[in-house]
Amino acid sequence: MPGTSIEDYFSRLHTLIRPVSTEQSSVHAGRVLAQTVTARRAIPPQDNSAMDGFLTPPLDKPCTLKVVGDVPAGAAPRTPEPGTAVRIMTGGAIPEGFDGLVIPVEDTDISPGPGPLPETITIHRVPARSHIRRRGSHIACGEEITQSSSFIDAPLLATLLSSGITSAELYRVPRITVIATGEELLNGQLPDSNGPMLEAILHATGTCDITRLCCGDDPNELRGIFESATQGATGSDLIVTTGGVSAGAFDVVRDVLTEHGERPWFGHVDQRPGAPQGHALWNEVPVVCLPGNPVAAFVSAHLYLTPLLRTLAGLPRPQSALDRPHLTATAAADFPTASHPLIQPCHLILDGTVTAAPPPGPRMRSHHVGALLGTNAFALITDSLSAGDTLDVYPY
Repeated sequence: MPGTSIEDYFSRLHTLIRPVSTEQSSVHAGRVLAQTVTARRAIPPQDNSAMDGFLTPPLDKPCTLKVVGDVPAGAAPRTPEPGTAVRIMTGGAIPEGFDGLVIPVEDTDISPGPGPLPETITIHRVPARSHIRRRGSHIACGEEITQSSSFIDAPLLATLLSSGITSAELYRVPRITVIATGEELLNGQLPDSNGPMLEAILHATGTCDITRLCCGDDPNELRGIFESATQGATGSDLIVTTGGVSAGAFDVVRDVLTEHGERPWFGHVDQRPGAPQGHALWNEVPVVCLPGNPVAAFVSAHLYLTPLLRTLAGLPRPQSALDRPHLTATAAADFPTASHPLIQPCHLILDGTVTAAPPPGPRMRSHHVGALLGTNAFALITDSLSAGDTLDVYPY
């Protein structure tokens, strides 16, 4: 019997997720706005020069003018009287509403670059435009900058700060607990690679505070971890487990959450790798349960966990598992055949064309963690796919 579909499971998980609470905070890259913001300061903040040159009264033809002063960037503006000019640097302030011109230094008899203030300048050409940037000509004070649920990246951060916005209502940083389970992790039989891998994927997805733990197969120990992770004002907003989700005698995550969790669901999703999946609530905190095999945990994290974190952080809720940036690529090699929907990590190559290929060697299995090296995207394969065919790939 096929399991639940990827899209049904994705929707099931998202019913558990609500954005974190908000707080008034200074703006930082990586945070998410929880309000529409408007400019508190105009850009430019005052009339200023767009060129290195000379500020003059209105002119209708070339002429020679007396130079009466300097206005470097940051200095107070000066108004040149008729027959005079002021040397001005790019960004130098101009009296508000001044009806004059900035003559680029290249259009005068003065050499560009540092030098003493000349006594006079001879203008060879009167420009067709003023080269004056007017206050608020780019962004006016009170103009909307962006809406709520906007991610603060470098361009938005620069715009916010330039328009006088140093603090705003932001979604707070999500708190996540990652628990790798299995007695073999505690006794040294296997290293914990899943926990650090999931932590790295989450940090690459967005700003978050992560607590990473290991737990054996003792149900009481796991219950205690769930309890401590969900207590108090600084408790976790999301718990992620890896391992213990199937139907084995020691699958402690499934057993504890089925018996003591709220709204538990464990079963098979119609996908490979990573068919065993599960989720529940613990003290109303979502618990997302990933498989223990590393490739299965890796693709499940990219398919389900990264969109959950974005929703948790306050970004717009995706409409489906594949509602994310993607590229149409040409298959550079044959892809494995798929008897179930196959989440295939692949090498995406952008070299003037867009091509994608599965890792070389034998078909990737759920424990082939080394085959993930160099992959940078996944494809969801449901039909045969040969070299030269086109496919959608989703970068990670």
